[in-house]
Amino acid sequence: MSEIPHDDAPVQHPSGLPLAHWLTLTEGLIAARVAESLEEHGLTRVQWQLLNTLTVAPQSRAELEAGFEEEQRGAVSGQIEELVESHWVTVEGDLYTLTATGRTAGARVGEAVEALRAEATADVPRDQIDDAVRVLRRIARNLGHPDA
Repeated sequence: MSEIPHDDAPVQHPSGLPLAHWLTLTEGLIAARVAESLEEHGLTRVQWQLLNTLTVAPQSRAELEAGFEEEQRGAVSGQIEELVESHWVTVEGDLYTLTATGRTAGARVGEAVEALRAEATADVPRDQIDDAVRVLRRIARNLGHPDA
């Protein structure tokens, strides 16, 4: 595999495909592989995000919804209720909390997702991953994302 250059010269793929192509392709591949892995564990991506959020502390539905982009917030209610029905999450008053079963299952799924991350970034030095993230955040900020 060839080394990714660190100089200021533009990187041109022989096919001439632009940055947007590689971003879209990579995002699609990551999303498909994550969905596949989560499906093997009986979870959706939203449910996985909810479990991760609840590992930190119990939260209300409003707090959970606030952690999602606006177009995803409508799905949170049904997804959290499925986690309650599966006994992975419990609700007391207005706070949702992971159960022991949910914590164990979440850890198991976390290991699978971490293995996927390791596979996706194999042979890519950590500093290059960090550089890529910084560049993508800068591009998002330049295009108007308020939190980038």
